Amino acid sequence: MSPRTRFTLCVIATIALMSLASFAFAQSDGSIAGLKSKFADVNGIHARYYEAGKGEPMVLIHGGFTGGSSTANVWSRNIPGLAQHYHVFAIDRLGSGLTGNPPSDDQFNYKGDADFVFAFIQQMKLGPVHLIGHSAGGAVAFYLAIDHPDTVKTLTIVAHGPENPPAAAGDTRLSPLLKQCPDQTQYEGLKCRVAMLAWLDNTFDDEYWNADVYMANTDKSKQARAKIAAGAGEPLRSKEYAAWRNKMWDKVRNDGVLQMPVLLYAGKNDVLDWGIGDPTAKMSGELGLFDIIGAKNPRTQMIIVNEGGHFMYREHPEQFNHDLMGFIDFWAHQPKPGPTRRMSYVAPLKETAGQ
Repeated sequence: MSPRTRFTLCVIATIALMSLASFAFAQSDGSIAGLKSKFADVNGIHARYYEAGKGEPMVLIHGGFTGGSSTANVWSRNIPGLAQHYHVFAIDRLGSGLTGNPPSDDQFNYKGDADFVFAFIQQMKLGPVHLIGHSAGGAVAFYLAIDHPDTVKTLTIVAHGPENPPAAAGDTRLSPLLKQCPDQTQYEGLKCRVAMLAWLDNTFDDEYWNADVYMANTDKSKQARAKIAAGAGEPLRSKEYAAWRNKMWDKVRNDGVLQMPVLLYAGKNDVLDWGIGDPTAKMSGELGLFDIIGAKNPRTQMIIVNEGGHFMYREHPEQFNHDLMGFIDFWAHQPKPGPTRRMSYVAPLKETAGQ
């Protein structure tokens, strides 16, 4: 039985067995793995975050949908190791975890999230940061770096996200898996989606899910999901998102806005970037984003992790931390490159008589 099949069976069994009784085992501040949540007022929004370590500031942005399916807790296996070298901050995004909902419904989108994380960086007086975003959080990090390049010392985008070009012409391998999940407008559906995106059986444990269920069932989180279902965040949330994203892409590939070192970190078995008809993942979305950023930025790199799904940084935390710190350290000791060299294709010379 493959890891994918085993995990799918475990997910279905777990969702069937877990109930509201799990709230009793969750910390009231949502913390897990021996971490301790902190809270701050960010432009009037009550924000939850983790803070650990000393050194250059590093900000971690989780993925997922607003109001349930992901929080700063996804970084719990990475924070202790990274904190040995950096001053690490991992924040719940707008309306996620225990961070409050935005004061205006039109902020329920990636621009609103990017503005919020930027405000958090300013509030904490962090200066230029090493910015890491996963999945939808990668989109937040990407757009924040475009709007505020001086705030970002290095940019790391983890896994396929909404900032990427499409993974395939048709459905991805996630599509049939979602048919086993409940309604995606409800937390149980979002939770099932997250579980289906994992590759290894140990990606999430009971402590993680207990805290996740607790935070996703607060009144604030329920209100956020209801607002989004009713159209909050539009038109930028979905109706005009593609056009807005294209404009942001143009700033990068044509104007060269992003000139900091950029790392794209991908799981080879990420079903979000795996066309349903492909025997192996072609990573079209990841490579498409690489081409956009690398068009004007020679300091663009990509690392692919084998036996890693959408949450490869949780599945292989030591490897991820090692790769991330090595990337940052390497570019800290390199001179800033000159203009990008353009190579034109030259056709091979044809043989002629006498040669």
